[in-house]
Amino acid sequence: MLSFVGITCPFARAYCFQDLYLAKNKAVPTLNVYIREAEPCDVFDAGGMHCTSPVACRRRVYWHKSADERALVARETKKYFEEWEGEGRCAMWMDSMDDALEAAYEARPWRQYVIEASTGKITGKLGLAPFNMVGKCASIKAATH
Repeated sequence: MLSFVGITCPFARAYCFQDLYLAKNKAVPTLNVYIREAEPCDVFDAGGMHCTSPVACRRRVYWHKSADERALVARETKKYFEEWEGEGRCAMWMDSMDDALEAAYEARPWRQYVIEASTGKITGKLGLAPFNMVGKCASIKAATH
């Protein structure tokens, strides 16, 4: 599974990431790719939800101005995912600052693809909008079991 993630989407933090992880077959490896944020607090403040709600980030996340800044939040996101995946069990990579992977996969704010390793064929994918989690979880479950 190829999973594109940005941590500032409050909906993704509240429901998506953990629910999608629980829906998939645990034998299917997941490669998480940290991408450009959808709602960095200095560029797109969606009413403060990403900083003040019950699913608040641990700190403010700003628009990444360097690969080092993006890598820091990628490491923090990996640690957050390991709260339910288990320590050392989350594979996290990072898109380059030119956002090439995000553009190629239309990944923002977050998106998942199930890819058959032997053929490279996409056997499952989530739509762009962060809604219909029941349907999204069913799609991931069907593609990985």
